[in-house]
Amino acid sequence: MRWKGGSKFPMNKDVFKLPNVLSLLRILFSVVLYLLFMQHYRGNIEVSPLLIFILYVVIALTDLVDGVIARRMGTVTELGKELDPMADKVLVFLILFAFFRIHILPLWVILPVFLRDIFVHSLRRRARMLGLSFKTSGPAKAKTAVQMLFIGFVLAIPVILSMPVSERLYNSLADYMTGSGIVISMFIIMLFTVYTGIDYYIKYRRSFHGE
Repeated sequence: MRWKGGSKFPMNKDVFKLPNVLSLLRILFSVVLYLLFMQHYRGNIEVSPLLIFILYVVIALTDLVDGVIARRMGTVTELGKELDPMADKVLVFLILFAFFRIHILPLWVILPVFLRDIFVHSLRRRARMLGLSFKTSGPAKAKTAVQMLFIGFVLAIPVILSMPVSERLYNSLADYMTGSGIVISMFIIMLFTVYTGIDYYIKYRRSFHGE
């Protein structure tokens, strides 16, 4: 497959543009965060929950930074349009999978989130091959924000519980983590995530038929 200009791989040089470098670093540090998280909860290494939370916040905020830089510097590229949402998905996938592995979320409530993103990615690639517009929708942006806020809240709970808080707050947060609260929250997020995938499919079909 060739792109405009006759070059087979025209986007290689775009890897070194700052927004794309930041996206790649987000992917790398998401993997580092996952490994730290798992090693900590396995008891192999001692890592402060605060450090894990701060690292997560930094990675998440970098998502805003690379977008702003790309627009202000005029360095929005096709590679960047692929890397930016990919970095978001890697972060969300890895941490949700970590929550499953430490038994605070069941697989059935996170698997649809993974499958939705695989489905939407295939739609996106198909649309670009056909020359159709496939911009990130408002609901999809909200979905990503809600997912990241949920993950951030869950990662913040061990930090809060390590502080001198009231017994009522301590018990409420502990019950949320060990009871049905966290699963119900993720279930609602999962339904919203699936909805955004259906919304993408409807818009894709309309574009495909020229409606």
